[in-house]
Amino acid sequence: MELECLKGITDSFLEDKNSYSVWIVANVADTVQDEESFIKHSDFSEFFTKAEFASIVNGISQTFGYIRIFYSELEFIRYVLGIVDHLDKEHIIVYNFARDGIQEGKKSLIPAFCDLVGLNYTSSNPFVISLLRNKFVYTKYLEAMRIPVPATSICHFGEPFCSAMFDKAKPVIAKNLLESASIGLSEANIIYNWPHKNISEILDRLCNAMGAKQLLVQQYVDGIECEVFVVRYLENYYAFTPVAIVIDGSNILTSDISNFYKYSFSSLADLGDKKLCENIMRTTERAAKLLNIKNYARFDYRIDKTNSFKLIDIAGSPYLTRHSSVTYLFENIINLHYSDIFSLIAALTTINQKM
Repeated sequence: MELECLKGITDSFLEDKNSYSVWIVANVADTVQDEESFIKHSDFSEFFTKAEFASIVNGISQTFGYIRIFYSELEFIRYVLGIVDHLDKEHIIVYNFARDGIQEGKKSLIPAFCDLVGLNYTSSNPFVISLLRNKFVYTKYLEAMRIPVPATSICHFGEPFCSAMFDKAKPVIAKNLLESASIGLSEANIIYNWPHKNISEILDRLCNAMGAKQLLVQQYVDGIECEVFVVRYLENYYAFTPVAIVIDGSNILTSDISNFYKYSFSSLADLGDKKLCENIMRTTERAAKLLNIKNYARFDYRIDKTNSFKLIDIAGSPYLTRHSSVTYLFENIINLHYSDIFSLIAALTTINQKM
């Protein structure tokens, strides 16, 4: 997307920003979890820390001033049901950062509820959000549509694993199927020389270690990892410059590295050729269209030494904390402000909702 076009979309929205009420739904550590002990909570590492959430609130409030905050899905739903007949629904924007619960539907409750009562929300619709939780299903769909992905299968605890589809000369990696890929991930999840080992036993041990009955198994791509922010404006999709993940002392974003921010960012264009970046961006736009992403998302790739790239993960509602590839993109590559991320998302939400 041309920078001037992006600024034009945002500036046009900001002229009318005062007509909107802004609500945030987010799961923040040490807030209301004890009061909702009956919920099957997600891994608490997925919740925002208070410092992380404070930065998000500050970024949004710089544009809108006062905002209403809900610290759980149920708190939000109860509030809305109590006043639903009195809401000016067309002038409410719900920033949906909620991610509590388990399995595929964990991020789709707020979108489904907002659709039910007619509220504008920032994420994709509940079907798309749920689809993006199941890495095997969307990977196979995109593979059928000729999007480059690694060879992919599922292992089930206690069952023999069929490895026929994998290149025996390359490692495989096992990771969460339905949860964030980094949860429980370590270097041990990369299985080298696996044709000479009992792969089923190794995968069973990994299932036990990660508390899972099934795991996603993919051909491991040895190389650089990058993340691509993509937005939808009306019928068109625009991918931004890929941001490379710089990891010291590891080949992958392990659980420890992810949780404690032991990684940094750089522009992929500074590490590779411009044609590679363009190919990744065009692939991202095509994949986003195939998946019907509504407003924004993040697509993650691994790039090998021959510049062959594979899509390995998709975040339907990616983290937008200060330490994120999206923030790095805005502040260091396209030279905008942190608050501009949230202004753009709000603008796209109001524009795309009218389609």
